[in-house]
Amino acid sequence: MRKLLFSVAIATATIAAAVPAAASAQGYGHQGHGNQGQGQQGWNRGGPSRAAINDLLGDLSRVDNGIARSVQRRIISQREAFGLRREASQVRAQLNRASRNGINNREFAMLRGQVNRLETRLRIERRDRDGRRG
Repeated sequence: MRKLLFSVAIATATIAAAVPAAASAQGYGHQGHGNQGQGQQGWNRGGPSRAAINDLLGDLSRVDNGIARSVQRRIISQREAFGLRREASQVRAQLNRASRNGINNREFAMLRGQVNRLETRLRIERRDRDGRRG
């Protein structure tokens, strides 16, 4: 009976040691920037690097701060700010949806373009001095 329990304990310890090694061999750890040419593994399926996504999120945050500052200084109206904030939240929601299954380069390029247009729109709204959208 003791030999059987001892054998079961050794087998359990061996399996427990093998499971983390097998999981790390499947490519779920850090895979570096870009992840190009590695198929559908990891968090971004060969898409943009984590640094690029963080830059995109930083740009969105800067736009939000710019909207708030512009409203506080009365450079743009509340109505203009509402439209800009709505567009920023839509971009953020699209990024969250795309990130669930990993974001690919096409989705990232589309989101980058939307953020660039949003930055341009904020710049235009600051300069028009009419208090109206568009």
